[in-house]
Amino acid sequence: MNITQVREHLHRLIDEVDDIYVLNGLYRNLNSDKIQREAYEKEQLEKAKKQSRSGERRSG
Repeated sequence: MNITQVREHLHRLIDEVDDIYVLNGLYRNLNSDKIQREAYEKEQLEKAKKQSRSGERRSG
């Protein structure tokens, strides 16, 4: 393998590593967004339950 081939191979490997870092970053962002969305939805559900309970007490 000559120096040009080694350089080309090295650049391909660097590109692959960069792609992996980018994909890992995207995964972490998507996972974080999912966790935040689930927490928000749970909070909204709890608020809705509290409101429906307080409405039942008033009408009862």
